[in-house]
Amino acid sequence: MYRQDRLYDIPGVGKSIKKIIEEILQTGSSSYLEELFQSVPPGVLTMLEVPGLGHRSVRQIYQELGVQNLDELEAAAKSQRIRTLPGMGAKTEQNILEGISQLREQGDRITLGAARPEALALLQEIQNLEGVLHAQITGSIRRGKSLVGDIDILAAAENEALIKRKLKILPRIYSIEKDSAGCLAGRLNSGHPFELIMVSPADYYHSLVWTTGSKQHRSKLFAGIDRSRFKDLGSEAEVYQALGLAYIPPELREDQGEFEAARRGILPHLLKREDIKGDLHMHTLWSDGSYDIYAMVEKARQLGYSYIAISEHSKSLTISNGLDEERLRAQGKLIDQINQELEDIQVLKAIEVDVLKDGQLDLDDEVLKELDLVIAAIHSHFRLDKEEQTRRIIKAMQNEHVHVFAHLSGRLLNRRSAYEFDIEKVLAAAAEHKVALEINANPDRLDVDENIARQAKSLGIPIVINTDAHHTVAMEYMDYGVLTARRGWLEPEDVLNTLPLDEFRQVLKNK
Repeated sequence: MYRQDRLYDIPGVGKSIKKIIEEILQTGSSSYLEELFQSVPPGVLTMLEVPGLGHRSVRQIYQELGVQNLDELEAAAKSQRIRTLPGMGAKTEQNILEGISQLREQGDRITLGAARPEALALLQEIQNLEGVLHAQITGSIRRGKSLVGDIDILAAAENEALIKRKLKILPRIYSIEKDSAGCLAGRLNSGHPFELIMVSPADYYHSLVWTTGSKQHRSKLFAGIDRSRFKDLGSEAEVYQALGLAYIPPELREDQGEFEAARRGILPHLLKREDIKGDLHMHTLWSDGSYDIYAMVEKARQLGYSYIAISEHSKSLTISNGLDEERLRAQGKLIDQINQELEDIQVLKAIEVDVLKDGQLDLDDEVLKELDLVIAAIHSHFRLDKEEQTRRIIKAMQNEHVHVFAHLSGRLLNRRSAYEFDIEKVLAAAAEHKVALEINANPDRLDVDENIARQAKSLGIPIVINTDAHHTVAMEYMDYGVLTARRGWLEPEDVLNTLPLDEFRQVLKNK
């Protein structure tokens, strides 16, 4: 469009924005952006990373109190200076201190959704290097943790020096910070740290077990054992077999009972991506999605699904163009028409109904009972105290039309902490009222996490894994939800959307 002098065709682009776009395209940078960076201390921008602290609050704290970095922000909160600002109080100071603590605890950890694609791309490049015989992602990424540190890759080759020379000139590599025997570490162009661990082909498989971790798992697995005795094995399974154990999948290697289960032969037959028959949570142009229903259906067809559910936001979420009763019924009529055109896939009528502050739902039962699927979720009042939030969740679960509860903790990884609630009481309510819990596969959420998923399994509470997709690409996030489910020891029978459509419909009716 720039080359055709058509930038003004873009809605909202005027003279000043056109000038900025042209400068970026011509020079690769923006003088206006550089001016903005120079006008604000770098530490102030870091303050925006504190979970729950928005840009308006940061600006107010910076301008009124002169706070310019995290240390000064922490000091201001502890000295009760934050509460002197309009609209802020003791609760704000407490939230800031908790957010800073969370931020420091996270350190340089990034979401699995940010790290895994980079790791897969780097792995592909390493596997393509001549002389590399085996290579695999290891560490916390391979175990599917929601937050990870380094991108770790293990490679086996006879000529370590040659592989290192080739790796150093890969376009993806930004810098090398460590080059020692068996190790090359640095940063990718994205800024993410990486580490390549190199071993001889004979040492590859026991090293893969070791580098995959976790620390607790490998320490117990190899306690008092010299790993050199495991040379020339042909798989990880042979390593475990040599130690008298059944093969333990990477997602379970957290020293959370997997050794006993392996010895007794009762490890779960973990869920696989291909077990998923449908995605039950997605948004279209009817609310805040980017595509129409037909586009979501076509993507679902490409993913091999036999059904999907369109579950828009409901009317209380005006910022997301939530549906009221009239628009929901109109969408239902359109879905009926679409289903008449389809043979290989079906679209279910659903809603992501908003849970109000008192636990009531923002759509009447008369409307909800017309739908195939009702997903309840909280989108506001995250700061209620533990008891009030617990009552709110349970109240929503008591509604006879609710099939699934989504966003159980409300967390956004590295951005917003989970809200407080009594997990034991909520799980008991879910079991009593036959409400399934959703693992949200969006890698910024992955909520329910593996711990709650495993608790739910023990109580017979079914799980659904959904992407909460707002565009077609996000429908591919299902892999992250499956990884979380596997970390929670879930098997296909624990997950409702592994069922064929007829059986799934019957489960909904039995609710």
